[in-house]
Amino acid sequence: MTIVATQDTRNSEWANAPNSYGRKMLEKMGWKGDGAGLGKNQQGTSTHLRAVRRADSLGIGAETDAFGDKGWQESSRGYQSVLASLQQEYSNGN
Repeated sequence: MTIVATQDTRNSEWANAPNSYGRKMLEKMGWKGDGAGLGKNQQGTSTHLRAVRRADSLGIGAETDAFGDKGWQESSRGYQSVLASLQQEYSNGN
């Protein structure tokens, strides 16, 4: 799992609930509320953290192309380039 800081709105309903357990615990430890960072001087992160699953064999920063779009676009550009060069080469004489 990789942890990323992002503006994640998927859980905003329970994250903003005034009586949630997590909110109460943070407030007991000095958290001031929405928009305030964590830490003594509110200098810490103020965004939600989200865990993102990555493939076990991939290194940090590696990207996956689950649907093949990136690979398909690169292959398509290469194919179009070959077709254009063939057309240019063989259309002049005939």
